Amino acid sequence: MTKTARNTAAAAEDSFQKHYAAIWCSDRWESSLYPALARTTRYTVVPNRYAPSEEFWKAIDTAQIPREELERLELPDVGDAIHIAQSGPLCYAHKTNDDCHFPPPKPASSGLLTHWNLDAASALVASLLNAQPGERILDLCAAPGGKSVCISQSLFPALYADNAIATASSSGLLRSNEAEPRRQKRLMENIHSYVPRAANVQCLRVDGTSSIISGLVVPGGYDKILVDAPCSSERHIIHAHLKAKAAGNAAPEMTNWRPGSSKRLAQTQLALLMTALKAVKVGGHVLYATCSLEPTENDGVLEKMLAQVEKDRKKGTVKWNVHLGFADGEKKAHLEEQLGNWAERTKHGWIVLPDHPGGGRWGPLFFGFITKTANA
Repeated sequence: MTKTARNTAAAAEDSFQKHYAAIWCSDRWESSLYPALARTTRYTVVPNRYAPSEEFWKAIDTAQIPREELERLELPDVGDAIHIAQSGPLCYAHKTNDDCHFPPPKPASSGLLTHWNLDAASALVASLLNAQPGERILDLCAAPGGKSVCISQSLFPALYADNAIATASSSGLLRSNEAEPRRQKRLMENIHSYVPRAANVQCLRVDGTSSIISGLVVPGGYDKILVDAPCSSERHIIHAHLKAKAAGNAAPEMTNWRPGSSKRLAQTQLALLMTALKAVKVGGHVLYATCSLEPTENDGVLEKMLAQVEKDRKKGTVKWNVHLGFADGEKKAHLEEQLGNWAERTKHGWIVLPDHPGGGRWGPLFFGFITKTANA
């Protein structure tokens, strides 16, 4: 690496560090948050409930991971959901060695893969969507598909390989969308590798930022929509930078980073969120999420959404309103108490960070819960 390249990389790193230290407080950034982000990402393992559980455990045994070293993570109880032990994704993590990796998924006798390895924060968000059998769900930015796989396990419990819930409706719909062709191809491959053909899962390739979204909408609207929007992905930047720096190179992810890039991303994120609000039914829910540390891409997008909805209501171009946050009541207090074990509050939502006192090392992942309401 040339001296000029080294200087460019050093300047970019210095700018990056100062920018996020100013956002998160320099003491926290330097002592806990940045070191936690720099560590290897911790994964949980989500068994594929459409494949026999014994074949998942065989994959774990073959990897020489003692079963007693695994613990099932308790995802928050979203009130009226069928209990997670009966329906929805199951997540297992190492009790002690949190840097230990899970084995890659194996083909089961059914042809489907045995499990998916992912950050537990992703499973948390999929669980909070609270998909129910019979509902119509859209995963707007779905690639590579981990959250869609988790959502499907809540939608179609009648198709489980073990302990299928035969009384559950199998008439639901999951639409997994990805606009970028290569990512959409990977999404389709993953859905076909994890979800049985009998499940009503459709893979779409529609630009969610376009003003023409006829390919996304369903009559009557979706019950729930997940918007896991493209974002700055600072943890990826940090890991790429540290890997390149150790090899005496410069990572383009870091050298190309600019503080103002979040403003451009926020425009895309807002467009995606507004598309979701148009496509969800009145009374339905939208869960907005990013893996960014940037308030501009998180609370900032929610604030711009509120302003845009109010502007459109005054113009008469929309006949609905929105409520930000979980529904009031006893269930809200209980849910938020459980969320405190995973995340911290922000102005309009929550964020899971790897230096959380709970020690999970999950995230980062921001989320905000929105309900589309009748025009008041």
